[in-house]
Amino acid sequence: MKRLYYFLLAGLFLLSACTSEIRTEKLSLHEEIPFHEGSQFFLALDYDVDFPVSGFSNTALAKVRQTIRTACFGDAYVDFTASLKELGQAVRDEQAQAYVLENEAFLREMEITEDEVNTLNWSFDVNGSFKDTYRNYINYMIEQSSYMAGAHGLFSMTPVVFDLTTGQPVSDEVFTGGISRDRLLELLDRYKFEDLADEVGEGVRDEDVFYVEAIEPSQYFSVGEKGLTYYYQPYDVAPYVFGVIEITIPWEELK
Repeated sequence: MKRLYYFLLAGLFLLSACTSEIRTEKLSLHEEIPFHEGSQFFLALDYDVDFPVSGFSNTALAKVRQTIRTACFGDAYVDFTASLKELGQAVRDEQAQAYVLENEAFLREMEITEDEVNTLNWSFDVNGSFKDTYRNYINYMIEQSSYMAGAHGLFSMTPVVFDLTTGQPVSDEVFTGGISRDRLLELLDRYKFEDLADEVGEGVRDEDVFYVEAIEPSQYFSVGEKGLTYYYQPYDVAPYVFGVIEITIPWEELK
């Protein structure tokens, strides 16, 4: 079985921003961890997560790194202050332990052996990187996929919008505060099909896409020249087959 495990603190590179240059380092972790020695089943970990090392004030830099760390790996790492290598090791050990313990418990509960199941394979992929800037804000996109021996895996896209001055993640109210809630709901309804042109129209009716009467603003959004884009994970507002739903509201509508 292929087993590869390494941490890479990548060479620093520059990301041009409207007000600064952000230099980053990367946490990379790629490994296949067997269920136990000699097992055909394994846990696959693939992480590539960028962390800034400059481009923000010292106080803001610490906040940005903390936000990325917890968004990618959970609240247990909110106060983690060691190196990226040690962070990766901690996450690796936590997930390896959960993988073994949960599958051992499953086999005991079902009173079967691993030879009697089709798969016990799990996988977790996490990618995080800075994207475009808009005025004094920068988007950071976290793309995650996971599979835990079910019918299918799960995929998510969770952007975070940072204020380049403070390093604080901002809420959508920074950009929607000038309009009423009813107006925002109206706009979400109006533009909900804009990014679904390829899925709707080929034997799929509009009414078959969304299974909620009113789409609420999502906690996940990004900003760009075209407007404010909300992200809805699979099952949030539509069936799994439609994947991550993106709804972009043009800036002129938010005035």
